[in-house]
Amino acid sequence: MRSDAKANQVVIALAKAIKATFAKGDWLELGLLTEADDLIQNHRRLLRSLEWGDSDYSGGIIDVLPRVLGDTGGRSKLAVERYPNLAVVEDTVGLRKWLADHDRSLHDALYAGDNLDALDDLDDAAGELGITEIDMHAARIRKGLRDDPGQAIGSAKELLETTLKAILGLHGTGPETKLDIPVLVKRVNVQLRLDAAGVDGGQPGATPRRKVLGSLAQIVHSTAELRNAGLGTGHGISQGPVLDVPTARMVVSAAVSTTARLQK
Repeated sequence: MRSDAKANQVVIALAKAIKATFAKGDWLELGLLTEADDLIQNHRRLLRSLEWGDSDYSGGIIDVLPRVLGDTGGRSKLAVERYPNLAVVEDTVGLRKWLADHDRSLHDALYAGDNLDALDDLDDAAGELGITEIDMHAARIRKGLRDDPGQAIGSAKELLETTLKAILGLHGTGPETKLDIPVLVKRVNVQLRLDAAGVDGGQPGATPRRKVLGSLAQIVHSTAELRNAGLGTGHGISQGPVLDVPTARMVVSAAVSTTARLQK
């Protein structure tokens, strides 16, 4: 979500998505995740209005949402500063995807320009490849860019690795899946006819074409190298370096775009 997303717009967007998609069990799960289960279960109208289809259900949602989000009560009008539970609520509701499908105006107000639009395009391609882990990686990337850049880098590397293995038909944890990133990239590029070495030198634009194809492989290599250097999660490093958020966003955006392109 954009760092300048307004708190009131977030509540409105979440209320719309929740009204359209939530059942009682979803509310109870959200309550447990945000430690607001007593608030939700004891609200005078919320769950009753949902079950009976009463007209005041929308009002109950808007009444309870700020407290579920952990409203700090401060003066800030920015959602990321005012709502400490925003990330978990956003991910549990599936807000970004719901808005992309049902309310493009609100989607753009909350998400446009955050450089991660490609995450929205991964679902369909991931379904064709049978990659059920994509949603998990995407959620971790989004949350990490807000709260933990190292987690975003680590998850971006896992996203790339998962996609490469799926393209090659390597599933599970068998010995045949234990391949290093450079080997995976090379095999996938050959299979997809994206290998720079396969460009005929006599073809028009051979040199720049090789450079472009080589850059795709380099994005994958560099993302893995950042993670291995301790700038991403995964190696249990103590007192390791911390990657700045702008660089993390650039790396993750490139990795996500490359993943989306490989899946098509």
